[in-house]
Amino acid sequence: MAYDIKAWLDREGSPRLEILDAESGTLRMAWDAREHRSQAIKSLFHELMLLSLRDQLVDSTGVSPPR
Repeated sequence: MAYDIKAWLDREGSPRLEILDAESGTLRMAWDAREHRSQAIKSLFHELMLLSLRDQLVDSTGVSPPR
């Protein structure tokens, strides 16, 4: 599955990230670092892992899991 990744700093200088499905343009994941820095990074990796697992489920079963 292909993705478009958008990353930027908001007005307060906090990092933000959006991952979109390249074919449909559907937002697959949104993240911001409003939490303490180390917690925000853990949160980002957690969300990326979930996105990866969802894709693996779809690839192996052909059925999209509920969000």
